[in-house]
Amino acid sequence: MHLNLLAWLPAIRVIQIILSVAVIGFILLQVRGAGLGSAFGGSSSSGATFKTRRGVEKLIFNITIVFVVLFAAVSLVGALIR
Repeated sequence: MHLNLLAWLPAIRVIQIILSVAVIGFILLQVRGAGLGSAFGGSSSSGATFKTRRGVEKLIFNITIVFVVLFAAVSLVGALIR
């Protein structure tokens, strides 16, 4: 049975768009407490120290990693099909 892989290309593009919006959203959720200056490397008023992620922050961080890996995999599959 012959499988036409080019027929999957539009679906892959839609999945890429959904994943990219999700990645952007989760990244924006992570920097909610940081000021604009600290987002670009400046020091914030609470200090420039690193803190341990716990609870929801850790969950959002891990979900962001999963979505980035999924986006990279789907992008690679889309590039290989073309």
